[in-house]
Amino acid sequence: MHARHDTTGSAAGGPSPAFRRTATFLAAGAGLLLLGGWLNVRPTLRQRAVVGDEQQAKVLFPDLADASKAASLEIVSFNDETATLKPFKVVRSEGVWVLPSHENYPADAKDQLAAAATELIDRPVLDVVSDSPGDHETYGVIEPDPEKVKVGMTGVGQLVEIRDASGNKLARLIVGKEDKRPAGAGAPSGRTLRFVRRAGQDRVYRVELDTTKFTTKFDDWIEKDLLKISPWDVRRLTLDDSACTFGIDEASGRPTISLDRKSRADLGYDDKDAAWSLIKLTGFDDNNQPRDEKLAEGEELASGRLNDLRNALGDLKIVDVVRKPSGLSADLKAEEAFAGDREAVMSLAQRGFFAIQKGDLVSSNGETIVGMKDGVEYLLRFGNAATVAGADDPAGGDAAPAEGADPVSSSGRYLFVSARLNEDLLEKPQLDPVPDAPAEGDAKEAGSTKDGGEKKDGAADELKKAEEAEAKAQAALEERRRVEAENRRKQEQYDEQVKAAQKRVRDLNNRFADWYYVVSDKEYDKIHLDRAGMIQKKSTDEKKD
Repeated sequence: MHARHDTTGSAAGGPSPAFRRTATFLAAGAGLLLLGGWLNVRPTLRQRAVVGDEQQAKVLFPDLADASKAASLEIVSFNDETATLKPFKVVRSEGVWVLPSHENYPADAKDQLAAAATELIDRPVLDVVSDSPGDHETYGVIEPDPEKVKVGMTGVGQLVEIRDASGNKLARLIVGKEDKRPAGAGAPSGRTLRFVRRAGQDRVYRVELDTTKFTTKFDDWIEKDLLKISPWDVRRLTLDDSACTFGIDEASGRPTISLDRKSRADLGYDDKDAAWSLIKLTGFDDNNQPRDEKLAEGEELASGRLNDLRNALGDLKIVDVVRKPSGLSADLKAEEAFAGDREAVMSLAQRGFFAIQKGDLVSSNGETIVGMKDGVEYLLRFGNAATVAGADDPAGGDAAPAEGADPVSSSGRYLFVSARLNEDLLEKPQLDPVPDAPAEGDAKEAGSTKDGGEKKDGAADELKKAEEAEAKAQAALEERRRVEAENRRKQEQYDEQVKAAQKRVRDLNNRFADWYYVVSDKEYDKIHLDRAGMIQKKSTDEKKD
């Protein structure tokens, strides 16, 4: 009989070697299956993480969805040659838009700021360019941080920051260099490919962006029409061509004024005939003594240039402002205490204006006085030349921010503007003579004759005369009342015009009170004409006539 082998254990009762080998193989196989499954899952999890990251990168600012919530915009540009930052900011303060970068000058910013915010809403990312901080210089997206930028640095971008009314940051973007490749078919006008990154993050993106929406040009953010007048309402011009220089007397230390008067012309405009006329022309000798002058034979008013002046007034644009010193009254004359304020006096003098006796002002380059049909008269006093940074920069100082180009500087002219009432510009009411009232005795006599006529035989004629006299007296009384009422209406209408003009003058001077304005040289040349500029030779055809 064969003996039976025990295949489940050893002689000592433990697992046999064969069983242990089998269990080991089974365990190893299960481990391989688990490892394979984990390896299959791991790429999926990694892929999901990448997909989620890319989903977040589809738009620059997912939380920016409502342009109306934008309450401030700050733009910081960098000049790499001087290592200086140029901040620009517009903010809504106490219900009014102002420009802190221009001493809180009133801004017309509602639509402009909404356009800037809208440019970033749902702004799609075209692709991810780099995740390395070392590439920030290459793409021009280094943040313009005042504590980190240095002279000679390159690759510093332009910071654009939008906040809500509570100061929460809705968007904070660093705009870098332009990618010179075409923006693609159907790209909106003005948009180019730009390298950008969210401030505080390393990743660099490529996007289509219209950087003109982030302009830092002063005149893009203000009410451009300074005077707000219609050229067709101009009725009178006074062109004062003079030069005034200021100095300090060495002995007394007091300021001195040297005045050189050249000419003064009073001109009228007839809107019915669309024609200019010379009311008065005044010349001055070497001692500034006036003398009446007339146009010479063969001369005429340069109507074309005068029309250009009038039209320029209707669209007078400013390129900069500077806040005036305090101490100017509501009609923009210097108060008595103003003359003793050296800082205020120097502020005027440096810009070409000087306070003289009776609180009035003179200017270094004459003045133009504009009379309107509503009785308002504008005084435009021309001061010294002014340098305006970025005034003629077609890109508004925000083109190629990473290159650090300094905004173009140009020359302008300081302008001191005020308004006053001139009732001579208003058409005076033509009041009709008031008829004399019928004599009281005549009226009584007419009445008594009428009563007595009824008692007399054959008194019909007397009665008729009495009735006629009474009717005549009544008609005269009614005519007197009618004329008085019509005259009263005309006078009240005129008084209302005066009152409206007075209110407009107050409103204008409240608006002009705090500011020196700066106009470009081009605008200055249009609205400041000397004698040679307003007079021309008659054409040959007119001479023959």
